[in-house]
This record gives sequence, structure tokens and C-alpha cells, in this order.
Amino acid sequence: MIDFSDYKNAEAVFGYFLEISRIPHGSGNTAPIADYLVEFAKARGLEYYRDAADNVVIKKVATAGFEERPTVIIQGHTDMVAEKLPSLSKDMLTEGLEVFRDGDFLRARGTTLGGDDGVAVAYCLALLDSDTTQHPALECLFTSDEEICLLGAGALDASVLSGKIMINIDSDDEGIFTVGCAGGARNDITLPVNTAGGCGKQYKLTVSGLLGGHSGVEIDRGRANAIKLLAKVLGSISDVRIADICGGNADNAIPRECTAYFTSDSDVASVVRAADAEYKKEYRDTDGGVTLTLEAVSFDKPLLDKASSDTALAIINETESGVIAMSREIVGLPESSENIGIVRLEGGVFHMTVSVRSAKADAKADLIENLRAIAKRNGAAISTRGEYPAWEYKAESHIREIACRVFYEMYGKEAKIITIHAGLECGIFSDKIEGLDCISLGPDNYDIHTTEEHLSISSTARVWDYLINVLKEI
Repeated sequence: MIDFSDYKNAEAVFGYFLEISRIPHGSGNTAPIADYLVEFAKARGLEYYRDAADNVVIKKVATAGFEERPTVIIQGHTDMVAEKLPSLSKDMLTEGLEVFRDGDFLRARGTTLGGDDGVAVAYCLALLDSDTTQHPALECLFTSDEEICLLGAGALDASVLSGKIMINIDSDDEGIFTVGCAGGARNDITLPVNTAGGCGKQYKLTVSGLLGGHSGVEIDRGRANAIKLLAKVLGSISDVRIADICGGNADNAIPRECTAYFTSDSDVASVVRAADAEYKKEYRDTDGGVTLTLEAVSFDKPLLDKASSDTALAIINETESGVIAMSREIVGLPESSENIGIVRLEGGVFHMTVSVRSAKADAKADLIENLRAIAKRNGAAISTRGEYPAWEYKAESHIREIACRVFYEMYGKEAKIITIHAGLECGIFSDKIEGLDCISLGPDNYDIHTTEEHLSISSTARVWDYLINVLKEI
């Protein structure tokens, strides 16, 4: 059991965080945590709603003296990016996380921590369970599958909500309040491939040692994409025949590792050595651990014919991954980006998933259209799903004014107000709920979507106190 006695004010928050960490809740696997939330509500006699997409709403009446104040929606998502170290045998579909304390941080052994967005779930549960906290009527909204193009938010029937004020707890920097975000979409490209007999030396090539990260947060930091690096190397070898290729686990995570099995009679070793040296130099400041590992192996996987092999690599190499354009209105903010998040070769089909983001609807449409052109040019199919709108900045916001005032009173300094390139569910809910006034905030959480993710304990406790004070002022 982890000791949080040095933060007694937030012990309930940490207790719930550990409790939900024991429940597998990767994207696409949110039924178990939705079951837990429903049982939580039933045990406390709280009104609840659950839909077919595993979104859950739990409502709590206002405390004495706050009955006339406006209802507040507090929102976070129940799914996490379920990444793990390649050496770890844990089944993240069925096994919970092994969370431990490391000084001021919570970490998970060999996996993502799920602070994004387990901390929001923990805050809501602590509020719903408290009999001492003062607050207006609350509607705690737990959405599913945010990490895979905000699917839960898109599916929710918002008529179950009455609040017009929303606090989204899905930001990762204490004192930085988000008030706008980019829109985005997930694009799946599929190419039926043919196999043919062949010979040649058999190899396994792995790109590893990259930092990765969130494709909406770290996309402008120049970090390498393992899928792109591997495809560039293979594309430079004239007689490559691919047997398998696998990289990435989520469309919104920059891939840290990619592996291919292939044959070639060229001098592959010298090509790989040169590329390894090139990448180490090019990415020394962003991905200093980048490593290309070539192994001579023996496999019995069927080989793609030359045309299919070349076409699969062409699709990857023709697709951009990274920042496409920077904002002309906000210095330092990406306007548009693409991220190749997943490649697979399964069941005679090459699969590639690309996340596109843009603050401008027409630019987002152009990115999608360009992907369609790449697919068509190479004889592949493409489908777009999980499309969500941008969340536009509001010149006047009651919740923003309260949040900034309370922050200054508590911290003695001004909060920072930003718009971001990552997608937030606030954009979808602003479309669904007329007149919605919302803000996004959260405690310090680092290296999200990676196995190095770590959540600040002291920041989580401070933001808990801050959230309570904001609710008193609404």
C-alpha cells in the first residue's frame, strides 16, 4: 500500500486513483471501468446514466446553501493509452497496473500510468463520495475512448446533461488553463497485398530507443517516428521483399519502435550502419537513444511480392508525419499536423493509421484529402472516423474568470491561458450543448502516452484543493 499521509487533504483522490488503476481500462476496453462506476453510484444512491458506448454520468445534488447556483459538469475520460515495454509480459486487456511512488511522483512498472486521464476520474469519485465538500449540483461525466478520436464524447446523447458550465480535467500542466483546441480525425488506410515465393537473405530490422509521446502535445518537438525511420531505410534497398511489419499502438502516440522482417541480397548491413549513424546525428537532441538493430534470422513467413512490398513502403514514405504548418495567429503553436501511429501486416492486408489535426476546418479537410490521394495513387482504400471539431476560443467566459481569480488568490500569480494542438472533448461538447462555457485544467503529468509517464503527487493535491475552491465560487 502506498503511503499518502503527507497529503491527507487528497488521500481520497489517491485512493481512488489506485483503485481504478487495478481495473484494465485501455482504449476500446472501457466496459470494466464503466461497470465499476455504475456500482459506485448504486452503492451511494446517486443518480446515474450509462450508454452503449460506456459513457457514464453520475449526478450529485448541491450541498446546503448552493442549491441556487448553476449546475457544473466535471468531465474526464475513462480510457488510457495502454503502452508497455516490449519486454513486459503483462496482458493490458486483463491485468491492472503496478503503480508505485517515486518521491513526488506516481509511476507504473513497465507501462503507461494512466494519469491521462485517471486523475480526472479520481477527482470526480472523491467529490461524489465526500460529505464535507461544498459545491453546486454536479454532473460528473466519464467519457469512453477519448484516446481513439474522442469516440465516447461523439456518441453521447448530451440531453442527459443540464449543466452549462464544464470543467474538463484533461490538461497536464498545473496553472495552465486550456480554452481552445484543434480538431482532428483518424484515417485508416488498407492495402490488400499479394505473396509470392522468393529467396534471399532473411533479416529482422528494428528501430528503437525513441522518446515517442502524445502526437498533439509533443508533435512540434522534432521527435522521430519509428515507422517513418524504418520505412525510409527499407525504401532505400532496391530488392527488399517484406514478410512482416509492425509498429506503434495508437494513432495519437508517436511510435517509439517498429520492426520488419524482410529478405534482400543487397549489402543491407552497410545501409543500416549508415542510416543508424545518420539518425543518431539528426536526432541527437530529440531522440538520443535511437538505434537500428539488424539481425540475420530465419523465418517461414510468406513474402509479399515485389509490387506489394514496394507499394506498402511507398504509402508510408509518401505520408508526412509531424508538423505540417504552424499557426499564424499564435506564436509557437502548430496549426496542422499528421502522425502515422500504427502499421500492421495482418491477414493479407497492410494497415496504416494516421491521425490528422488542425485548428482550421479547411486545413483539416485538405490533410484528409491528401491522404485519400496517396491511397488512391497506390491502389489502397481509406476510411475516416472519429472526426471531431475544433474548440474555438471565447472572448467572454464566466468559468475562465472564476478559475483565473481563484488561482491568483491561492497561488499569488497569474494563470497562463492557452489554446492547444491536441484534441479535447470540449470541442464536441461545445457543439452539442448550446451556450456551454468550459475550461480545461489539471495537475502536472509528464511523458503521457509513454512508459515513462509520471504524475506529480504534490501537484495533484494542490489542484484538488484548487478545484474545491473553484466549485465554491461558481
